Amino acid sequence: MKITKVEAIPCTIPRKGGGMGSNVVLVKIHTDEGIIGAADGGTCGQDNVMLAIKQWEPVLIGANPMNIGLIVNNMLRSFTHNGAAMGVVDFALHDIVGKALNMPVYQYLGGKACEKLATGMMISHGTSLERAKIAEKVVDVGITNIVCKVGPGWGTTVFDDIANIKAIRDAVGYEVLLGVDANGGLDYSTALDLALRLEEFKLYKVEQPVPTWDYDGLRRLRNKLHTPVWAHESAIEIPGLLECIKKDATDGACIKVVWTGGIYQSRKWAAIAEAANLAITCGSMVGSGYEASAQAHFLAADPWMTKFAHANLGPPLLHNQWDTTNPPITDDLSKNPPVFKDGYFYPPDGPGLGLELNEEIIPKLITKGKAPISYGS
Repeated sequence: MKITKVEAIPCTIPRKGGGMGSNVVLVKIHTDEGIIGAADGGTCGQDNVMLAIKQWEPVLIGANPMNIGLIVNNMLRSFTHNGAAMGVVDFALHDIVGKALNMPVYQYLGGKACEKLATGMMISHGTSLERAKIAEKVVDVGITNIVCKVGPGWGTTVFDDIANIKAIRDAVGYEVLLGVDANGGLDYSTALDLALRLEEFKLYKVEQPVPTWDYDGLRRLRNKLHTPVWAHESAIEIPGLLECIKKDATDGACIKVVWTGGIYQSRKWAAIAEAANLAITCGSMVGSGYEASAQAHFLAADPWMTKFAHANLGPPLLHNQWDTTNPPITDDLSKNPPVFKDGYFYPPDGPGLGLELNEEIIPKLITKGKAPISYGS
């Protein structure tokens, strides 16, 4: 089997509940056997992703899509540090392999380690009351793991953050796991001050409180706090994860499969994290059913990953419904996005990523002012 054509289509998926939609790149990889792999990796810098995919024309055209490891290695050598682009290509390649083998991706990754995975929630904006209401709503649908954004990158002060966490705790009680995530937006002193003030609320993690490069700051915080300190941006790629482990700088690690470079790279990342006995959660870039499906296959195939709740949130957030079966979603990039219900999500059981591309909706979603690219024939 050979790759004959690659398409990269910039799409904007609206958010039905209000707020910004997701600017994604839909990738379609065609083969000489008529099998087409499709995927998106969620919100991204569309121009950068499409530039990288264009640069990979010599790597992709004529390659055997079954050789994912070789293709990923060649992409790494020719255009480094673009996990978002490599990840979406990787997703589409896995879709091809699964379709060629007539089995779901999770099956050839090792089999399904669980039937369903727990969903976690991320609360990014709003007043204390608004955040508390969101927390109550998601707990009512079965979610028991919530992370609240904090810090100046999210427009809040230390005192705003304390008020937000208090309001959420008051609303949902202490049988819900609650954490905070600063996305590296705090200096060391402010991070320590905030985390100490929040300890009364029994948080299960303080995620990436200091900048990506500050591994020593993460370690120092771990030594002074009772609350576990987790790395995200510092550990999103394998070298960063290794640095966190070597410096004893983290109690847990967060991954977004597309940022790490796709399923192939993420399986190596997860094996390293498990070997270090780190707890793991997976976030998302709020993509269509394709991003959610790729992550669900990766997570369901790894027994270690099935122990934790994951904020694999694209379809519920974009379509503003926590039960994606009632009513069925008909305007996603996939005609049959993964099932989210009762606080869990399920890896699709069809061949490949298990989804059918919604060709009819693609022209309506092309990002204004941008045009698709393609190469090959």
